[in-house]
Amino acid sequence: MKKRIPVAFAAAGLILSLFSGCSGTQTVSSAPASSENLSVSSQAVSSDPGKIGELEALPTLKIAASDWAYVADKKGWFKEAFEDKGIKVELVQGTLGNEAQLIARGDLHFANRMLYPYLLYRSQGADLTAVQVSNHPEPKIASIIVPKDSPIKTFDDLKGKKIASWRAGCPYMVLYELAEDKGWKEGTDWTYVNIPSSESKTALISKQVDAISAHPLTDIAAMLLDGSGREIANPAEDSVYINGGGVTVTFTSSEFAEKYPNISKTYLALQDKTEQWMLQNLDEASTIVEGVSRVPANISKFAWDRMGTAWSSNTDLKEIESETKTMQDWLVAHGDIASDKQVEVSKLFASQYFDQ
Repeated sequence: MKKRIPVAFAAAGLILSLFSGCSGTQTVSSAPASSENLSVSSQAVSSDPGKIGELEALPTLKIAASDWAYVADKKGWFKEAFEDKGIKVELVQGTLGNEAQLIARGDLHFANRMLYPYLLYRSQGADLTAVQVSNHPEPKIASIIVPKDSPIKTFDDLKGKKIASWRAGCPYMVLYELAEDKGWKEGTDWTYVNIPSSESKTALISKQVDAISAHPLTDIAAMLLDGSGREIANPAEDSVYINGGGVTVTFTSSEFAEKYPNISKTYLALQDKTEQWMLQNLDEASTIVEGVSRVPANISKFAWDRMGTAWSSNTDLKEIESETKTMQDWLVAHGDIASDKQVEVSKLFASQYFDQ
C-alpha cells in the first residue's frame, strides 16, 4: 500500500465545494501483507453482472480513505485483490465534497456518497456515472436531536422552534419531510437554520437552535453516547428519504467505468465483503480503525450500526431509476435542483453494473 499525501486543489464552483457529505474522511494507512479471513481476487469474487475476468492494466488505483478502506488495507485485502496483480493502491484523503474535481483530474477513481450530493454533482455537469447503489437504509440512519435537558420530547414539540441542518447535506431532507408531514410551513410554523454539519453540535449545545437534523456519526454519535443529546425522531418508513432518497451510490468517471469494468467489479465486491466483515467483527474492525484514525472504537461501532443498515447493494436498475426520479422530483420541488438542470435518470447509472 502506498501512502497518499493529502490533495490540495481549488474548488471548481461553489456548489461542488460546499457538500457536507454523509460520511467523513480521515487519515491514510499502510498495510502489512496479510491473507487472513477474507480472500478476494479477480477470479474468486463474483458480482451481479457475471464472473469477473482478468483485471485490466492500471498502474495505480486511487481510493478514498474511509473506514472500510482502512480495514481492507490492514487486513491485506487490497494486496490480494490488486497489488499482487500489479496494481498499486493509494488511499486518498481529503476527498469529501471534492470528488468530482478529483475524479476529473485522475486523482481519485471511486467515491461513495449519498444520492443527494451525487445528483447535485450531475446536475452541475460533472461527467460521472454510478456503478453501485445501496439498499434502503433503516430510519435510524438519521435523527432529530435535542440537548439532554431540553423540555422537547417529540417532534410535535418543535413547532415554533429553530431547527438546524446543512442544506448541502441529506439530513435536511429528513427535517423537511417530517415538518411537511405535520402540515407545517417553514418560516411560519418553524424556523430553518442552515449551518454546516461540523458546527451543528456546537449550535445545539450552546442553545443557538432547539434541535438539529443529522446523521448520528462522529461528534454527534459521541454526544448521544455520553448522554448530552437525545434523539426524538427519525425519518418515516414511507418517506422519500427512506425509500430511495437516502441510499448511497458508488460513482466514477464514465470513461473509467467503460474502460475498467473488471477492476470496478472487483473493487465493488471487495467493498461489500469488507463492510459485511466489519459488521460481523465489530470489535476487531473498530480497533483497526482506531489505530489509524484515532476515532474511539465505541464511536465507530455506534456509527456502523446506523450507517451499516445500507451496507448492501441493490442491483434492480428499474427500481433504482424509479426511486431516483422521485428523489430528483423532490429536490426540484424544493429548489435544490433547477428544473432546467435535471438529469435524465437513465443516464445516471452505468447499466452494465446492474440487473436490467
